[in-house]
Amino acid sequence: MKKIFLTLVLSLLTVPAFADYDFGLEVGIRQQSGDSDVDNFSTKSQMGMQFGGFLVVPIANQWHLRTGMLYTQRPLTVENDTTGQDAKLTMNYLDVPLAVMYKFEEYAGIFAGISLGLNIDHSSDSKSVAEIEDAKGMITPFLFGASFKFAPNFGATLYFETVGGEVAQDLNNYRAVGANLQITFD
Repeated sequence: MKKIFLTLVLSLLTVPAFADYDFGLEVGIRQQSGDSDVDNFSTKSQMGMQFGGFLVVPIANQWHLRTGMLYTQRPLTVENDTTGQDAKLTMNYLDVPLAVMYKFEEYAGIFAGISLGLNIDHSSDSKSVAEIEDAKGMITPFLFGASFKFAPNFGATLYFETVGGEVAQDLNNYRAVGANLQITFD
């Protein structure tokens, strides 16, 4: 995996059209939800953060590759329906999105793809109610979103993300909607 990532980064940096790249920083919030497979336990959505850098590389005409590196929080609250006690579960990831972007014009486009999410850490604030067990080391959420600029060096990204299947024992179907502000250096 490390060799693939290193090859991708080096190939992007050696493209002669480096001046055509759009790159910058993103920071934003996301509303995270998911499901529990345990009887008598339900989940509540939580707000998380996302921040990091992005890079948009031209492929052909209006088609681009949108990638980057983002720190992403994927929190969730699990509640025992019988006792009413709850536990806030925290899962943090280093995400590398790989999405194809179609730009309608210089300042706006839509994108779809996957993100390689590497689990950095996970914890529970109440292990007596719920604990994160067997957290997957890597998840691959599907991304769909839009990115646009409202000023020459400022913009926003709106997105939907879904992880089909299990992210940890008894936790699955993670979903999120988010909005990130951008500062671009193109």
